[in-house]
Amino acid sequence: MPEIGKLLPALLVAGTMGSGSAFAQAQAPTPLAPTPTTAVPASSPAPSPDQANDPELARGAYIATAADCVACHTASGGKPFAGGLKIATPMGDVVSTNITPDPEHGIGKYSEKDFEQAVRHGIRRDGSNLFPVMPYVSYAGMTDQDVQALYAWFMHKVEPVPVSPPEDATTLPAAMRSAMMAWNYVTTMEKPETGDSGTYDPVRRGRYLTSALEHCGTCHTPRNFMLSEKQDRFLSGASLTGWYAPNVTSSKTSGIGSWSEDDIVTYLRTGRLDGHAQAAGPMAEAVEHSLSHLTDSDLHAIATYLLQVPVMEDDLDVKPRDSFGKPQEVADIRHDVPKRIDDLTEMDGAGIYDANCAACHGHDGAGTRNHYAPSLFNNTTVGSARPDNLIMTILKGVDRTTKDGHALMPGFGATSDVERLTDTEIASLVNYLTATFGSGDHHVTAQQVADFRNAK
Repeated sequence: MPEIGKLLPALLVAGTMGSGSAFAQAQAPTPLAPTPTTAVPASSPAPSPDQANDPELARGAYIATAADCVACHTASGGKPFAGGLKIATPMGDVVSTNITPDPEHGIGKYSEKDFEQAVRHGIRRDGSNLFPVMPYVSYAGMTDQDVQALYAWFMHKVEPVPVSPPEDATTLPAAMRSAMMAWNYVTTMEKPETGDSGTYDPVRRGRYLTSALEHCGTCHTPRNFMLSEKQDRFLSGASLTGWYAPNVTSSKTSGIGSWSEDDIVTYLRTGRLDGHAQAAGPMAEAVEHSLSHLTDSDLHAIATYLLQVPVMEDDLDVKPRDSFGKPQEVADIRHDVPKRIDDLTEMDGAGIYDANCAACHGHDGAGTRNHYAPSLFNNTTVGSARPDNLIMTILKGVDRTTKDGHALMPGFGATSDVERLTDTEIASLVNYLTATFGSGDHHVTAQQVADFRNAK
């Protein structure tokens, strides 16, 4: 099946967590607490009056948040779940569908069985196959009760929007949805969980959230030649549209095994763990629109589960990513004689850092006292054996909002039609940062930066 190998690379994972600006204005449904008779943890936020007496709707709202449905099905400036988000792939754009209950443009005519077939099996009401951009491979693990609640919430609480998104703009063989039938046959899907997911013990609940609803393996698990997730390398790290979803197994060298349960909960809730890590790119989006809205008990369940995921080591790692570097005694390199700092053609990495980064991160790399601008040493991004996320963060910046506050770092890639830093300058900056504060000079080239800049 050689055409499948050409078809899937970007269709599998591109856009599964949205694309930042593409849905920044969309609001994730607030997780609502049910009455005590339901299985959703009682620590959920208080329900609105119209849902307080309908625990199934409250449960459905929470499941929609945990599954991060809003991410892919809301376009920039569009109404929630009305679709239209363009997900770029090397074979054209896949456009997310309208999943509001509008009968003509959305899923209003879907029966509960139709809905279940789409969510857990990737088959639309008309019988055609969905692309795995829709993570039905993971949602296949959802319980019947949670699928039923999700269906009820979409049908009764989501506003119908009479809008049809544009058609996919894919080229052959990507336009052949029938190829997904063969792929579905050979790929490994989550097995449906049974019983009431709200009554699971912490490890089982954490596994359910991690593997089914939050579909963490979609990004963090590497894939085989058929682009199915390698089950024997679960959560050991994988590339994703330029970003690298790191190893999050219990390894103390390559993963997060040295973090405490509270550390993991803090990171998932806020997108940052001071002195260790900051979420950017797709992970920042997952935190903002989904993970930060989960209950404390569910976040602890995820952390409990992750800390017992079998250790997977990475041959590139020699020690934990957040254990590199220290404050540097770096003199202010600015000259006594005035010099234009926007003329960067003669500047090396140190000069580029001084002109663009030191004002926030400090000449010594320690960041700000309140950790708004993080330290560059003991930093998982700078200390990684792979420069991928450091390059992407410099190119794209950080824009993440949670109850903890708004984290913002401007991107130094293209700003409108103006290129703020060239590929050569970013390569020099990355090599300076990793050599000075992190895991060593990675000898990143301008061509590598260009490849990341254009990653799909």
